[in-house]
Amino acid sequence: MRRSFRASVVVMALTSGTLVGVAAPVQAAATVLYVRQMSATCSDSGAGTPEQPFCTIGAAAAVVTAGQTVEMSHGIYRERVTVTRSGTPDQPITFRGTATSSVSISGPNVGFVIDGQHDIVLQGIRLINAVDVPALDIRNSSAITVEGGGLAMAQNATAPAIRLAGVTASSLKGFVVTSTSASASMTMDAATSGVTVTGLTFDSPQPVDGSVAIRIDGAGNKLSGSIVKGFGGAGVAIEPGATDTLVVNNHISAAGGYGIHNRGATRTAITNNTVRDRCRDGIRVDGASTGVSVQNNALFGNGFRPGFPNQNSCVSGQMGGPEIGVYDAAVQGTVVDYNNTSHQVPDEAYVWAGTRMGLATFRTTSGQGRHDRQTMATNDLIDSANSAAPGYPPTDQAGKDRIDDPGVANTGAGPVTYADRGWSETIRNPLASATLALDAGNSTVTVDATASTPGTVPIASYTFNFGDGTVVTQSSPIASHRYSTWGDFTVQTTVTGTDGRTSGATGQVSVLRPTGTWGLLFLFNLRYATVRPGNVDIVPENPGVTEAAQFDVVDAGAGRVALFSRATRRYVTDGPSDRLRMTRITVGDGERFTIVRNADGSISLRSVIGGRYVSILSEASPFLAAHASTIGIKEKFHQVKLTDAGRTFKAHANGKFVSAESWGTKPLIASRPAASTWETFDIVDLGNGQVALFARANNHFVAAEGAGAQPLQAKRLAVSTWERFTMIRNSDGSVSFRAAVNNRYVAAEGAGTKPLLAGRTAINTWEKFTLG
Repeated sequence: MRRSFRASVVVMALTSGTLVGVAAPVQAAATVLYVRQMSATCSDSGAGTPEQPFCTIGAAAAVVTAGQTVEMSHGIYRERVTVTRSGTPDQPITFRGTATSSVSISGPNVGFVIDGQHDIVLQGIRLINAVDVPALDIRNSSAITVEGGGLAMAQNATAPAIRLAGVTASSLKGFVVTSTSASASMTMDAATSGVTVTGLTFDSPQPVDGSVAIRIDGAGNKLSGSIVKGFGGAGVAIEPGATDTLVVNNHISAAGGYGIHNRGATRTAITNNTVRDRCRDGIRVDGASTGVSVQNNALFGNGFRPGFPNQNSCVSGQMGGPEIGVYDAAVQGTVVDYNNTSHQVPDEAYVWAGTRMGLATFRTTSGQGRHDRQTMATNDLIDSANSAAPGYPPTDQAGKDRIDDPGVANTGAGPVTYADRGWSETIRNPLASATLALDAGNSTVTVDATASTPGTVPIASYTFNFGDGTVVTQSSPIASHRYSTWGDFTVQTTVTGTDGRTSGATGQVSVLRPTGTWGLLFLFNLRYATVRPGNVDIVPENPGVTEAAQFDVVDAGAGRVALFSRATRRYVTDGPSDRLRMTRITVGDGERFTIVRNADGSISLRSVIGGRYVSILSEASPFLAAHASTIGIKEKFHQVKLTDAGRTFKAHANGKFVSAESWGTKPLIASRPAASTWETFDIVDLGNGQVALFARANNHFVAAEGAGAQPLQAKRLAVSTWERFTMIRNSDGSVSFRAAVNNRYVAAEGAGTKPLLAGRTAINTWEKFTLG
C-alpha cells in the first residue's frame, strides 16, 4: 500500500534522551502551496503561503515538488495547466480543491495536462467548457490518480473529455463526465494499460449518433462500478487491439447505440453489468473477438422495435437489436451464461451468428446460455451468479459484500453460490402488509401485520402509529388501540429488519362516536336485516338479532349516522352497485344515512347519495338497496337495541316466566319455570319512550286485545295503538308495562294463574317483572 504523502520530512533518532548523529538543522519545504485567485495579496512570483498565495494554478505547478500539495480555493480559473514535475510513490504531488469551495477550470482551451510524469494526484477539480482540446489530457505517464470533481465539455465540443495515451498503472474514480462530443467521452489508446476506472458517471444529455462513453484500445484495463447514460454509438466500446479488459459492475442505460460493444477485442470479461433501454444490442460481441466471457449480466428493454412504447428517441436504423448478440468469428470463442434477459420480443432476445432467436433455440444452436434466464424478476437475479466467471467482482458496484439471502435458493456456481446477477447485490427490504380491523362499538382498531414478509434478514420489530399520537413498537405483529377521540385516522405500520431496513403500510379508518348497537326489523316480512356468511350484501331474513344482524350506529355528523356491521367489520355503503354493501372501514358520503322516524314508530334510512330510501330490490331479489323515492312498508324498519333482544320476563307474582303459549296461539301467561323460545321477546324501540314486544314464538307483536279489556296475545303483524307500551323501570330493578290503549298496567292476574291483562291502575307485585 502506498504511504501517505504526509510523511515526516525530518527523522530524528533518540537514545536515552540523547541526540545521536544529528547534523545542522535544515529548513523543510512547505507541505502545501496555496492558490487563491480572489486574494488581494496573491502573486505568481510569491512563495505560495497563506499570506501570499499564488494567483494561478500554473504558477504553483511550475514549482511544486514531490510530497507537496497545491491547494486551490474558490474561483473560476481560465488556464490550461501543464504538470511538468513528478512525485514519488511515497510522496506524490497533489492538486486539490478545498473541501468547502468550488474550484473550476473553465474555458474553450482549458484543462489539465500531464505528459511524461508519474505519481500525480488530482482531487476535487472541475474542468468545464473545453471545446477542441481534452479537459483531462494525460500522456506517457504512470501512477496518476484522479478522484472527485467532474468534467463537463462545452456543447459544441469536438475533443474527448478525457484522453489517456500511453498511461499505465493509474486510476480514475468518483466523478461525473458530461459530454455531447461526436467522438468518445473518454479514450484509452493502445499504449494505455493497467488503468482502472471506478465509480464514474458518463452522461450524454443530447446523444450524438456514433458517440461513445468510453473507448478502450489497450491491455489490462478495467471499467467498474460506473454509470453510462446516453451516447449514440455505444456505452462502452472495446476495440480490436484491446486485450484482457474487465467490464464489471456497471450500469448502462438509455440511448441509440449499443450498451457494451466488443469490437474484435481479446479475452474481454463482461461480468455483472446491468444494461437496459438501449436502442441496439444490449451486449454485442463481433468481429474477430476471441476468449470473450459474457456472464452474470442483467439485460432488459434493449433493441427497441418500431411501434413499441418507450423508444427513447431511437431512429429507425438504430432499432431492433437483441439483448445479447454474438456475430462473425466471435462465435468460436465467446462464453455466454448466467445472464438474465427480458426482451420486447422474447424470440429475438439473442443473436447467434447473425440469427435472431429465443433462449431455448440459443441454447440448442450455440451450446451457450445453459443458466441464462428470460426474466427480470428480482428473485431470479438473487443468489444465482457464477462466482467463477472471469472478472467476477467479490463486491457489487457500491462495495457491498455478497450476501446469502435465506429466502432465495442458492443456484449460483463457483466458490460463492449466492452472488447476485447484475451490477448490484440485492438486499431485499421487508415488505409491510397490514390489515385494519375496526370495532366501532368499542372505538378500537386492531392492526394485523402478520402477512408482512421479511427481506434478506428477519423482521426485528413492528411499529404501529395509530394517528392520534399513540405509537407502539413491539416484536409481535398484532396491536390494538382504543381511541379516546373521534375522527378519521391514518394508521401507519412500519416493519424493521435486523439490518435496519424498513417498509411501511398505511391504512385509513373512521372511528366515530357510537350511539348504540341495533337490530333492524324489516316490517314487510318481520325479519331482521342480516349478512349471509361470506357475503357483503344485506338481506332481511334473520328471525333474531344474531351477530350477523347486529349493527353499531355511529354519529357521522350533521344529524347523520353510519351503520357498522359487526359480522363483516365494515360500514354499510350505498355505493355504485345496485345494493347496499359492506367493504369499507372509512366513512364518506356513501356511508352516511339520515334516520327518519315514522308515525308508527318505525324508522326509514335515507342515503346521503341520491336522497333515496333503503328498501328491498324486489320480493324475488330481497337485497337491501337505497333506491326508493317514497316510504311504504318496504322502506320501514323497527329498531331493537342489542341489549333488548332475546329478553325474558319473570313475574314477581309467582316467579315464573311469561310465555306466548302454543307458539303464540294462546294469551301470554306467567306459567313457565324455565325459558325457551316461547318465553323470549325482543323489545322494539318505538321512540317517545314507547316500546313494542316482539314474540320469538311466532314473530308477531304482542297486543292488549280488545283495547285492553282482553288478555295480551302475540298475534299482530304491525304496531298500532294496542301494541304500544311504556316500559317503566322500578326502583327495585324490576320493570312494569303500561298499555298505551288504556293507560293501565299489565298484571299477572290471579298471582300468575291467569293470563296477562292490562287492567291495573297502580304498580304492585303482580305488575312487576324481572328482565332476563
